[in-house]
Amino acid sequence: MIKKNIPSLDNGIEIIKNELITIPNKPGIYQMIGENEEYLYIGKAKNLKNRVTFYTQPKRLNSRLTYMVSNTIRMEIVITSSEMEALLLESNLIKKFEPTFNILLKDDKSFSSILLSLSHSFPQLSAHRGLRSIKGKYFGPFVSRGTVYKTIETLQKAFLLRTCNDNMFKSRSRPCLQYQIKRCSAPCVSYISKESYKESINHAVQFLSGYSKDIKDNLIKKMYKASDDQNYEAAGIYKNRIKALTEATARQNINVPNLNNVDFLVLKKIDNKVVIQMSIVRGGCNYGSKAYFPKIGKNGIDVQEDEIMKAFICQFYNKNEPASIILVNQYPKDKELVEELLSKKVNQKIKIEYPKKGKKLDIINLVLNNANESLNRKIYERSSNKNNLKNLQEIFGFTDSINKVEVYDNSHHQGKSPIGAMVAFNEDGFSKSLYRRYNIQTDYKKNSSISNDELTNNNDYLMMEEVMKRRFIGKNSSNFPDLLIIDGGKGHLNIVLSVLKDLKIDKINVLAISKGKERDAGREHFFTKNKDNFNFNKDDPTLFFLQNLRDEVHRYAIAGHRLKSKKTLFKNPLDEIEGIGAIRKKTLLEEFGSAKSVGEANLEDLLKVDGISKSSAKKIFNFFNE
Repeated sequence: MIKKNIPSLDNGIEIIKNELITIPNKPGIYQMIGENEEYLYIGKAKNLKNRVTFYTQPKRLNSRLTYMVSNTIRMEIVITSSEMEALLLESNLIKKFEPTFNILLKDDKSFSSILLSLSHSFPQLSAHRGLRSIKGKYFGPFVSRGTVYKTIETLQKAFLLRTCNDNMFKSRSRPCLQYQIKRCSAPCVSYISKESYKESINHAVQFLSGYSKDIKDNLIKKMYKASDDQNYEAAGIYKNRIKALTEATARQNINVPNLNNVDFLVLKKIDNKVVIQMSIVRGGCNYGSKAYFPKIGKNGIDVQEDEIMKAFICQFYNKNEPASIILVNQYPKDKELVEELLSKKVNQKIKIEYPKKGKKLDIINLVLNNANESLNRKIYERSSNKNNLKNLQEIFGFTDSINKVEVYDNSHHQGKSPIGAMVAFNEDGFSKSLYRRYNIQTDYKKNSSISNDELTNNNDYLMMEEVMKRRFIGKNSSNFPDLLIIDGGKGHLNIVLSVLKDLKIDKINVLAISKGKERDAGREHFFTKNKDNFNFNKDDPTLFFLQNLRDEVHRYAIAGHRLKSKKTLFKNPLDEIEGIGAIRKKTLLEEFGSAKSVGEANLEDLLKVDGISKSSAKKIFNFFNE
C-alpha cells in the first residue's frame, strides 16, 4: 500500500500511472495536488495523455519535476474543446490557486488610462483604472499613475479642459480655482462655447494619439497671429500651451519612426532569479517602464525562459490590453497559440516579434540594460532583507530562523473608529497582497472609575486581543509567520502571548516595540518573552529596520482609521433602520430633502410617501423618536 504522506518519486509515478488509465487523447489541463490539498502544478496540454505520460519517465525529469512528482498524491483532469481554451483556463486557475511549482505573476494590477467621457456635452478629463465600462475615449495604458496625472496636468495647461465631476459641474455658479490658475476654460458657467470646447477636445485627442507636432505648429501660428494683432495676452496664453506640450513630448518622445503602439518585454534570468522589464509605447510616446519579478517556484533554476515569458504574457494581459505588436528578447513557449489568445481577447491581430537588427533591437538592448539594473537592485535588496531578518534572530535569541514577519498596530481616536492593521514582510520586502485591516467589532464600554490613560491602554489591549484571535483562530498553520512585531509595550506583549498560549501556538516569536522617552525615534524599548526592556544604539542598522517596519504598519493603520472615521462622519441614520433599503431611502430623501427632516416628520407625513407602508412608517418614526 502506498504511503502517501511520505514523498517518494516511485509513489508519485504510480499515482500518475493510475490516472493515465482514464485520461483521453484530448486537449485540457491537468492539476497535480499534494498533501493538505496543496496545488503543486497546473499545466495545459494539446494531448493530455501524451503530456501526463511524460511525468512517468524518471530519466526525463529534472530536479524540479522530480520533486513535484514525488509530492503528488492525486491529480485532477479537465477536458477542453481546444488547446487555446486550455491555455486560458490554465492561466485563470494558476491565478486562483497559486500552485507551488508554477510561474506566478504577483503584481498584475491593471494599468491606469486617461478617460475623456463622452456622456456630457463638455467632456471631463480623468484618470481611469479597471474595466472600460464608461462611455468615452480611453488613452493608455500608463505604467505609472503619476505619469497619468502629469499628462492630465499638461492637457489642462494646453487645452483648458475640465477635470471636475458632473455633479460639481452642474452645481457651479462661478468659476473654480482651476479657471483662476488658467487650467480650465470654465464651461460650467458658459465662459466657452460648446463648439470651442469641442475643438479643444479634438486637439487633446490628436495630442494623445501621437500628433503633437501638428498641434504645436497650429498653436505657433495662432501665437504669431495674436502677436501681429497686438493681442499680447492671447499670444502669452498660446506660448504657455506650446511650452507645456514641448515639455511633455520631450519627456515622452522615443524618436523611432513607424513605432506607434508597441509593448517591449525583456527577460533577464540569473539562476532562480528573474526579471521582466516592460516598456509601453503609445502614439509614438513612451508611457513608462516597469520591472516585474515573477515567482518561479521551488527549484526555479530548471525553469526555461520561454516558459517564463509565456506565463507572464498570459497572466499579465489577462487584465491589461496588449499593443498590436509585442517586441521581446525571448519568444514565449507556444508562441502562435499565445498570439491567437491575445488576438481573440482584443478582436485584432496581435504579433509577437524578436527584432534582430535596427532601431527596434537598439531599444530592446536599452530596456535590457534597465532589466539588468532592476535585477541587480532586487538581488541586493533581498540580500539586505535576509541579513536584517538574520540579525533579528541573533540579537533577540530566537531559536528558529525568521523568514516571514507580521507587524501589528491599532489606531483609534479616544476609542472611536477603531482599526487593527497588519503588514507582512519577508526577504522580498513588504508583501502588500498580505496586508490586512481588522474592523474592531466589539464596543468596549468605558469605565468611569479608571483614568483616561488606563482606559486607553485597556481598550488597546482588548483590541489587540480581538485582532490576534481573528488572525489565528481556525487558520492554516502553514501560513503563520515566524515573528510577530507589536507596536506597543510589555502589556501588549503579554496579551499576544496569552492568546497564542490559549490557541496552543508555540512556534511563533513575539517582539513588542514601545515608544521611547519623549517618543523620540532611537529611544524605543523592545520586549520579548525572554528579553525585558532591550535598547539599541541610535545608529544601529537593525533599529532602523525595525523602525521602518513599525512606521509602515503605523501608516497603514492610520489610513484605515481615517477612512473609517470619514465613513462614520457621513453615515446616514436611515441605513440603520431595518427594512429600509436603497430604494425606500432614496424616496424618503427625495421627499424630505435630508435624513434630519425625515426624523422630524410625523407619522402622517411618512404615510404620504409612495412606497412607505404603515409598518415601515412606524419603524422610521419609532427609530427617531424612541
